[in-house]
Amino acid sequence: MRLCTPRYRRTARAARLPIIIAVVVLSVLASACTASLAAISPLNHPTVIAGATNGALPASVLYTQGPSCQVYKPAAGSLVGMLGAARADGVTLAPEQCYRDYAGQVFWRKYWCDRGLCDNAAVPGTGNHGWAKAVDLRGSLGEVTYTSAAYKWLVVHAGSWGWNQPAGLGEAWHWEWVGDGGTRKAPTIRADLFTWAR
Repeated sequence: MRLCTPRYRRTARAARLPIIIAVVVLSVLASACTASLAAISPLNHPTVIAGATNGALPASVLYTQGPSCQVYKPAAGSLVGMLGAARADGVTLAPEQCYRDYAGQVFWRKYWCDRGLCDNAAVPGTGNHGWAKAVDLRGSLGEVTYTSAAYKWLVVHAGSWGWNQPAGLGEAWHWEWVGDGGTRKAPTIRADLFTWAR
């Protein structure tokens, strides 16, 4: 039998078709999953604000969300939306601390270092609170803990609002906004809310 016969070529083509279809389907599914989850990763971090200095942000780029919280304006809609979604699900979440000016960063670094826990606060001028893209949250019973209902809700829902928990921090209450794609330059999350606080 000659391998060049039309019948052999049709059979070989037909045998490869399911493999080609499977590869295409798996590629499409992997791309969709990667795009939706790319920004939400413990290894992704907030970006710096071009032309600004950590801990010395102008009031014009900040949105006040309660008495103890100012956030970067493009992150404000996502924060307010996430807090509202939690409330709608019967979960109490409120911002306890957000933007820290440089003096505030110095205070908290000294506070934690005096207790032998320097890792609980970034070196002043380097932390994401200084970019107004980090929020410390509290729940109905106070501080958010890894076993609280608030934390469990955040793990499931915060990512869909562009909020991420960084790796290795050990603070269940600390979440960071990477809705603009973060340092991984991932696809944006809820870009429709970036101008909410203008």
